[in-house]
Amino acid sequence: MCLHGTIATGVETLRARVQYNMERGASEFCSEWTLADTGNNGFVWLGNITNMDGMGAFLSTDEEVKWDKDNGCVYKTYTMSEIS
Repeated sequence: MCLHGTIATGVETLRARVQYNMERGASEFCSEWTLADTGNNGFVWLGNITNMDGMGAFLSTDEEVKWDKDNGCVYKTYTMSEIS
């Protein structure tokens, strides 16, 4: 999965949130991830999602939607697959 967007409160705020989310259960759906700061509060997050439905449900909770809104986090989600 790829998330491409911006966050008003800064990419390090998002990095801390992702780490928090992994500790509270998102690691059940995501085996590895990386977050790149693209400048001007922009980011690209890449994650190896092992359960897309579970991750979608996790990201759609009221808590996550509120956190995104409170932190000015706006992104588009893309799915990807490995090319052999």
